[in-house]
Order: sequence, then C-alpha cells, then structure tokens
Amino acid sequence: MASPPLSIDKRVAVAVERILKNITVDVVSFREGDPFKLLIAVILSQRTSRENVRAALRKFERKFNDISDVARASVREIGEAIRRAGLWKQKAPRIKKIAQQLLEMGGLEKILKLPYEEARVALSSMKGIGPKTADVFLMFTRGDPVFPVDTHISRIMHRLGVAGDRDGYEDLRRKLESVTPPEKRMQAHIALIEFGREICTARSPKCQSCFLIDICQYGMKIVEK
Repeated sequence: MASPPLSIDKRVAVAVERILKNITVDVVSFREGDPFKLLIAVILSQRTSRENVRAALRKFERKFNDISDVARASVREIGEAIRRAGLWKQKAPRIKKIAQQLLEMGGLEKILKLPYEEARVALSSMKGIGPKTADVFLMFTRGDPVFPVDTHISRIMHRLGVAGDRDGYEDLRRKLESVTPPEKRMQAHIALIEFGREICTARSPKCQSCFLIDICQYGMKIVEK
C-alpha cells in the first residue's frame, strides 16, 4: 500500500532537512567584511557566477575606499570596476544611486542599528534595493533569521510542487521560514542555492541521482519518461 502524499509544509520541511544533511556550507565566510562592500556583493551576485562576483568585488575594493568614493564616482568608473560581474550598465548607476542615498540617510551603520523590520523597510525604500536584496544583506550582515528566496530556491520550490504560479517572494519566504528553525535559516539558504547550482540546475537537472526524487513532482515525471 502506497504511503499518503506529503503535505506541502511537510514536503518543504523534508527537502530542507535533506539538503542541510547532504550539502555542507561555510556560513562564517559569508559574514565577513565591510557591510557596504557586502551590500555591493549582493547586488553584483544577481545573474552571475560567484567567481565573477569575487573578481568584480576585488577590483571594486581596489578602486573605492568607502561609500563617499562611490557616491562621487562617475557611472563609467563604477562600471569599469564591476564589469566582470556582468550587467554592469544596469548595476553601475544602481550602485551609485544607492551610495548617494545611504549618505543622505546617515550611512549603513545607522540602518544596521534598527530592528529587522525597520531596517528592511529603510533599505527597501531606496531605489535599487528590493525586499530580497534587503533580506539577503541583513541575513549575512547581522545574522537576522530571515529566509531569502533567490531564483535557485524559487525554482526548487516550484519543481517540488510546493509553490504555485501565484506565489510571490513573500509567500515562498514564509513557507520556508515556517518549517526552518531561525538558527538554521542562513545555512539552509546557502545550501539550497548550492543545491540549485549543482543538482537542481535550470537546464538538465540531475534528477536521476537527486536525493529529493521521491518527494519531487518534477523529478518523478522526468524519471517516469
């Protein structure tokens, strides 16, 4: 007799538990460094590889000392520094605007003294920073127990069958937070991204050897074919 299908919450919980068990990540290394440069790294990481982000960030750090330097720089200068990260024509003016806004608001240090919800609102109010970027930054900088959802995590949740077409960022975040203890959310966030990069890839996912195959709607359909 076949076992009854898992509920959505249970499927999410099992997936997170297995991914944490099978994928090892170094949480400490993600929380090192200057907060402003960490914010820049989060922005640069969008739609590019980790290697490209590191290379672009190294050049950015050599060229600019602080937020004031970035705010005064031309878009062209910023673009040249971050070119390796890709989409530099979109990211450069965004970074300059963020630096200018941060100076007007009294700097990142002032925002980082606020409680999570207030800090999130303050960051998200700036042009160029959305809720996801704010969540990732606050999680890495202060260890706030939030569970940001990037494109990899969203793809995994849709393939598992626990996310619907109408589920937005906040819906997916709440689903993950409801089944993941606060102290494990950063580790789980990083591990899910690694899982999406290495196993549940956008193209040609490794379903046949995936340890989530028995609870994944997408994977089971692939194997059946």
